[in-house]
Amino acid sequence: MSLSIVITDSEKTITNNINDALSKLLNDTIKQQQNKLVDEVKLLIPNWINQQPEIISLQSVDSSSLAGLFGINQSIDSIINKIISSVVDSTTVKFVPYNNKFRGGLEINIQTNDFNNLLGLPEGHTIYKGGDLHWMDWLLLRGDSIIISNYQYNPSTGLGRSGLGTMISGGSFRVPPQFAGTKDNNFITRALIGSNQEQQISNIFSKILG
Repeated sequence: MSLSIVITDSEKTITNNINDALSKLLNDTIKQQQNKLVDEVKLLIPNWINQQPEIISLQSVDSSSLAGLFGINQSIDSIINKIISSVVDSTTVKFVPYNNKFRGGLEINIQTNDFNNLLGLPEGHTIYKGGDLHWMDWLLLRGDSIIISNYQYNPSTGLGRSGLGTMISGGSFRVPPQFAGTKDNNFITRALIGSNQEQQISNIFSKILG
């Protein structure tokens, strides 16, 4: 007795059916796990930001630190926590289901290009009698261009709003070049973009999706 099996479907039909099944499985898995993926990525953000030289300088009590230059007289830890929370909360996810040609994808976006969430933080201002220093704008967008003419920063412990220095007449004031930021290259973009960050995110995808 012999048994014969006749496959009537074409190779293309069989391939499409297999791809349909695989893409459905992939889509179902991503839908089930996408919130976990986003949560895991969010956990990476604080460390990325805290490693930036600008954050380290804001935390420094050195008279030449950014805290001194910007005359920050409020809790630095609170400011940094607000920055981190704002970036974390900006994270969004967009999932385009895969078709049987495996076109689709999961897109996780961190931080909007306009930085309005950070520029709108009250903590990004130093308020003083007669003025408002929007240092977050300076640090993110103004590069090393001159911000204040005819005044310069004089580092001197015990003086000024921060107790680290004060402004004196003469010269000009700008963000130090090593900390200068523009829309496309600032301490936030540097924290979020890079091969190391990409690898860490890739590791999360591999761990969760298998």
